[in-house]
Formats: sequence, structure tokens, C-alpha cells
Amino acid sequence: MSSIAIHRGPWRPAIRSLAEGEAIAAIGDVHGHDDLFAALTEAISEDFAGAASARIVQLGDLVDRGPASLSVLKRARAGLAGVPTVVLMGNHEDRMLRSVFGADPQEREAWLGFGGRETLASACVDASDPKWPERFADALGPDLTGWLAALPRKVRIADLLFAHAGIDPAIPLDRQSDHTLMWTRWPWLDSAGPYPENVAVIHGHTPTIPLDLGHPHRINLDTGAFRTGLLTGLVILGDRMRSVQAAR
Repeated sequence: MSSIAIHRGPWRPAIRSLAEGEAIAAIGDVHGHDDLFAALTEAISEDFAGAASARIVQLGDLVDRGPASLSVLKRARAGLAGVPTVVLMGNHEDRMLRSVFGADPQEREAWLGFGGRETLASACVDASDPKWPERFADALGPDLTGWLAALPRKVRIADLLFAHAGIDPAIPLDRQSDHTLMWTRWPWLDSAGPYPENVAVIHGHTPTIPLDLGHPHRINLDTGAFRTGLLTGLVILGDRMRSVQAAR
């Protein structure tokens, strides 16, 4: 198995401050790379040492494209012992659920080409089997399926808003649509901000290299792990922040 290195960036002023001693970590798009996910989660737990309180937000897109989506889902659901974790619904989880539990053949075919074949393989389900939806639903089981279906689309903590894809800057935060939160790209990515209620938006969805921590109102943590072997997290501790990355 390939070795994984952990890279920590220097501490810098937080994009939005938390209370003293409060820590939050966000993790970008995993896409079935459980080895990177495990390594990054462990590294983040070390950065929480000394914090009075700590939380993790995973920004969605746990599944598809990589080799171990089912393992990633189970790890995300289990979370880190003693640390509250929120997992957001990404567009890949959204499409997976609609494909497996819906009846639209075009939706199903689109998901298979969207990374779904790799997700099925992680559960030892053959995509050429006409009964693959039923077999994969059995592999997920009712508990994991119920957890997935209930994943939130966004979470706000202090002046930080976490969403998989982003927001519509022209619409109040409480009126953002699920589709926008999970699927948006443009014109969102060209918006300079500030955003409603002066939140900073922490998101993924659009693979971007290198990581940019210089925008005053948003940070994109998707560094394309399925292509680059680089999974990125952000730790905010009080009034400072830094990147933590697992690299294959």
C-alpha cells in the first residue's frame, strides 16, 4: 500500500474567529479514498489536543470514483471517538441515493458513469447485474441508508457556513435551495463576496489546486483526491487556522 504523508500549513489568522479554545475541522471531498480519510482524520485529532471543545464537518462527496466508498461511508458515520461530527450531503451522495432507490433508468446510467461503478465494486456488486440497485441497497443496509438520507445540506457554526458546493450570494442563507448547496458552481465561484450575514463559506465540490486560503470570504477544500491523491482539511482553532493534508 502506498505510504501517506501528512502536511500541515503554518498557522494564520482565521477566516472567521471562533471562541477561545473552540476548534472546528472541515474535510474536503474524499471520493472513496478511505486510506487518505483515515490518515487525515487521525492527524486532525492531534491538532485538537488542548482545545476546550472540538467538532468535525465533512463537506460531502464521500463516495464514487475511488476504490473504497463503502468503507468511507462507514468511517464517516462512526466519526471520531469523543468528537461530534457533521457529515453533509454532497451531490454524489444525492445522485447515488436517487439512482439506487429511484426508478429512473437514465438517472441510474448517469450515476454509473459518474463514479457509481467504483462505488458498487466497493460493495462487491457487479454493475452489469440487472439487479444491482437491490444488491447495493442490501449492502448498505437500512441503518446506513437512513443515516445517508438524513444528512444535512448545510451547517452554520458561528460565522462559518459549511456547504458541499456553495451558496447563491444573492439569496438569504435560510432560503438557499438544496440543489444550490449541493451542486452550484457558477456564478458562485466568481463571486467576491461578502456573503449574506457576512459568513465565510467553507465548501468543496470543485477540484482546485493549489489550495487557496487567501480569499476573505470562502475556502474551497476540494483538492481532487481521486486524481491527485491529496485530501485536504482545514483546522480553525480560536482566532487562527491552518491546512492539514494527507498526501499519497
